[in-house]
Amino acid sequence: MSEQTLPSGILLIDKPAGITSFSVVAQVRRFLHVKKVGHAGTLDPFATGLLTIAVGRATRVLRYMESFGKTYRATMVLGTKTSTGDIDGEVIGGKKPTEEEIRMLLQDDGAKIREAVNSMIGEITQIPSVYSAIKINGRPAYDYARKGEEIEMKSRKVTIYGIDIHRIWEDLGTVRVDMTVDCSKGTYIRSLCEDIGEKLGYGAFCESLRRLKSGKYELSCAYTLEKVEEMSGNGDYSFFLPESSAFSSVPRIEVDEKEARDMANGKKLDFSLFKDRMETIEDTSSGMRVLACCGERLVAVIYVSEEDGRKIIREERVLEEQR
Repeated sequence: MSEQTLPSGILLIDKPAGITSFSVVAQVRRFLHVKKVGHAGTLDPFATGLLTIAVGRATRVLRYMESFGKTYRATMVLGTKTSTGDIDGEVIGGKKPTEEEIRMLLQDDGAKIREAVNSMIGEITQIPSVYSAIKINGRPAYDYARKGEEIEMKSRKVTIYGIDIHRIWEDLGTVRVDMTVDCSKGTYIRSLCEDIGEKLGYGAFCESLRRLKSGKYELSCAYTLEKVEEMSGNGDYSFFLPESSAFSSVPRIEVDEKEARDMANGKKLDFSLFKDRMETIEDTSSGMRVLACCGERLVAVIYVSEEDGRKIIREERVLEEQR
């Protein structure tokens, strides 16, 4: 079977708790009998929700899906710190609030907690957990941690666009907070919960985590692994979204057949030929990526560069076969 006839597209999976993102990819490979399968944005084993999968030829657009902002629903528990920052870790500290402190935390609709949570909105610096999937020398950090090998986790800047608190309540001698977080790529909600807990003086961990959105992809459009297995077994691939959906936030221009052919062949083109079509797109001079289309065909991801004192169009990723 040729690459063109293999199943291909974007697949939205509702990942269950207790398995890794890699395990989801392995199961999709098995269901669809396709080797080229990848995911954008790892979910920890304890986390559930939206995992964006690219299958077949659509794996070439994975890099553009990885930059999407995310939305999560999370439950934070005050008073306990765990080794992993989530419910799967061992208890390593924390300070359980007394009955009087719980009353103070809950008064005025949880004003003190809300203040601590809202202080995290904006650009913040996080130190990811050693149990995260960040690659260090080609290995995920959690692989070092589980083998007892010490590693240094570097801080990173992320952006919290907004946090909506749904409920603050007392439970089992402590306080829980249910919230939705809108954030940039690379944000660790476990670390966010830990930082809020430290700010309040009790420590905290993330008890539950569910990804609701990634870019414009929504959990409501996702399928369970069982459903994908059932549908694909019946030859039904209607669960696929077109790979063009990965570019929903990328500005587009229309190119003609000759320009499409030149781009497919990797030619550098003079910017002046595209100036009128690109003048309404902001920041093209600073390297903003633009999707070149010829009708319904995706041709290439392009950007403006400068060479020998003149502006040219360069291809970052050719999406159409050479013709």
